[in-house]
Amino acid sequence: MSAIKPLERVYPLIKSFAELTDTGISARKVKQMYASGVLIPLAQNQYIYSQDWNALNPAEQHAARITAFSRRLKSAVFSHQSAACAYGIPVLHYPREVHMRSSGGIQHPDIRVHEDRYTKEAPREHVLSTVFAVNRLETVVGCARTLPLDDAVVIADGALSRQQEGARLDYSEVQDALLSSPRKGAAKAREVARLMSDKSDSPGETLTRLRLYEYGLSPTEQYPITTEMGQFLGDFAFEAQRVIVEFDGRVKQTSRVMNPDGWAIDREKERENALLRKGWRILRVNWHHVSSRNPVVLEQALRDFGLLH
Repeated sequence: MSAIKPLERVYPLIKSFAELTDTGISARKVKQMYASGVLIPLAQNQYIYSQDWNALNPAEQHAARITAFSRRLKSAVFSHQSAACAYGIPVLHYPREVHMRSSGGIQHPDIRVHEDRYTKEAPREHVLSTVFAVNRLETVVGCARTLPLDDAVVIADGALSRQQEGARLDYSEVQDALLSSPRKGAAKAREVARLMSDKSDSPGETLTRLRLYEYGLSPTEQYPITTEMGQFLGDFAFEAQRVIVEFDGRVKQTSRVMNPDGWAIDREKERENALLRKGWRILRVNWHHVSSRNPVVLEQALRDFGLLH
């Protein structure tokens, strides 16, 4: 069963004034709810209950803004990080403003309009109900040429990930589009083409790989290891040193022992012990390690495991 995308989850939560009064709430009461903060305005005449808003994660909050502006601006075509969010592609840093290629002349502090010819000419896709976005390929290219490298590679990896299922982009197609980008930001796009991967399952894994590359390390991604408990996929394997680098301390299981609840804590130690018996050591890293602001933390861990000298 595929996961519900942020846009699919939040779209029903956005209500207009008329929709609120149609539920039996008086116009006066709606105004009182807005004044008291029970209702939060996301765009003109588009509201969300504060308790719903506070329960949303950053991806869902951005998707809620996309929903609100798509209902307000019928001509809106979302782009860049907003298009990625609409498609359910992970974004490293969700901006407050929504990105689109036209606002119909309406100015709003939460709208960022991209007026370059390439974004304007990009094919659009119907995502959900009132939401349209530039197609997935142009979303990746647009982000690659405008965003910081970490952010851009996270989006490229996300579009190539197996978690996109039937909507997954083809690696060669994305690479060709990035390498042939004849526009401002082409050098950045080429760098994304060099660094992206279709084997990453999360932004954390992407950042881990990028940090390892910065140290001149080239591990094998999604390395299969067979143990008496079944086969596991290690995020990044260094075969010569018999070291697996795992983001967030999780080893992915692909056969025999099923784990329908995700990553059960009571089985994680068993997996680690099984890998240890096969002669592997596991270096577990987290956001603190892979943040570009904390290079020394990861460097010391890599030295401790004999991966750096």
